[in-house]
Amino acid sequence: MLLAVLSILLSFVLVVVGVLAFGVSDGQLPLLALAIPMLWLVPQGGVATWVLLVGMSLFGLTLDSSQPLSLSIAVWTLFPLLMVIFSRRKSIHLVVFIVSVVIAMEAGIMALQYEGKLAGSAYSTLVQIISVVLVWVAVRSWKPVNSNAWWPLVLVIPLWIGGLQHAALVALSITGLIVCLQSVGRSKYKDWLPMMSWLLPVIGFSTLIISPKFEVPTSIMVSWLMILLIGWVTDFMMQVDDEPVD
Repeated sequence: MLLAVLSILLSFVLVVVGVLAFGVSDGQLPLLALAIPMLWLVPQGGVATWVLLVGMSLFGLTLDSSQPLSLSIAVWTLFPLLMVIFSRRKSIHLVVFIVSVVIAMEAGIMALQYEGKLAGSAYSTLVQIISVVLVWVAVRSWKPVNSNAWWPLVLVIPLWIGGLQHAALVALSITGLIVCLQSVGRSKYKDWLPMMSWLLPVIGFSTLIISPKFEVPTSIMVSWLMILLIGWVTDFMMQVDDEPVD
């Protein structure tokens, strides 16, 4: 149990470090920073790893100075919502409700971007949403990797030497997060992973809110809160409905 608890706590720390390092870059990262943890997985992976690689690559291509940092982090809240939507406990009425709210919130954000009232590109936001869906698809069919090729981590060195220490930290944080999640997944406490799928995106976005160095637009914060609350309420209602009646 100690190893599982340590892995969970370390994953929380890595998310905070990764988000702060990402923030230092002002939302811009070289694609290599996201490629390193993916290359670390590829030798042992199957189709799921390649889907994950495509999803992360698409996400990396949207990272530029125009796309709000907070929006790039907030979009990951959709990950646990997808777990709720496709849960075995799903109720068609609740699914329609949550999907309608998510579409409304995301469409509102993209409309603001299209009208120039919010920084960034509506197209980039759409691509980010697609990338999160692809990552979720990959994780849903994921099989723990028993051994990894450690040589891609050597690529962190040129990033660090080249003055891109923030990018190196992001690459190491993502790699470490994957290790922690796989460690929990192999343990008898793998049932904690759904809880972590909620907490990790929340911790990431909350890091931006708490830190005085970053500014989160009100529209993005409201959208994030609505999606998060609707997801939590829906997940809770599904659990209540799934409980056996005496």
